[in-house]
Amino acid sequence: MPAHVRVSLPDRPGSLAAVTAALAGVGTNVLSVSVADRQGGRAVDDLLLDWPHSRATDPLTRALDGCPGVRVHGLRHIAEPAVAHDCDLLGQVAAQPERAVETMIDAVPHLFFADWCALVDRRRPRTPEYATPGSPLPLPETQLSSPRPRTTSMDGEALLLTPMPDGLLWVLMGRRGGIGFTRNETQRSTSLLSVVAAMVRLAYRNASPRSPSATTARLLEPADAYHHRNGEPRNTDVARPTDGRDVGVSASSM
Repeated sequence: MPAHVRVSLPDRPGSLAAVTAALAGVGTNVLSVSVADRQGGRAVDDLLLDWPHSRATDPLTRALDGCPGVRVHGLRHIAEPAVAHDCDLLGQVAAQPERAVETMIDAVPHLFFADWCALVDRRRPRTPEYATPGSPLPLPETQLSSPRPRTTSMDGEALLLTPMPDGLLWVLMGRRGGIGFTRNETQRSTSLLSVVAAMVRLAYRNASPRSPSATTARLLEPADAYHHRNGEPRNTDVARPTDGRDVGVSASSM
């Protein structure tokens, strides 16, 4: 199991090089680096390290603490990511649109270094329509009345709540270990879910020989018809990718 480390460091040339050199000095290989956020002259980076679970993490912590201006936000072990990039997920959705939602939910924990992910109907927020193994049951008690994505924390677990474009279905993901979700991750999840929903509708715009699964079919039903049949008004103020100023992010994410 690789180690996931989140650090914030001065956003200037040489800062990341100093971190990777310090980690190399204690015998770890950096498998990947991604920028989780950038704000106020500092960058927040996620590093995936080749550091077995059986090895104590004290050497890693000491190495990072010795880097000037570096702050460690969290260190934990995660499962080996099966999907490395957003484009990998979109390629899988294009190849099998009939299982687009299931594919998306299964891939999201790998893309966001999360521990679990679930699709929920906002009227039944504690019962998943589809969920990854390890998802808590019932799901954490959340309020899904707002049309905007947001982050929160509950019982030491960071949560990211993102609505699908119709505003009825939501995607919840959870991350244990005290590493919160950033503003950039919130925007990225909104954009990714919107693209997946658009790809499904495009794939089934004309007759298709492959029928969608019951879960994926939820994205194909016109929202007006669904809300009318269930006796509720449609929420037209749904989330869209923004520049970040309208997306709610908790202070614990930074």
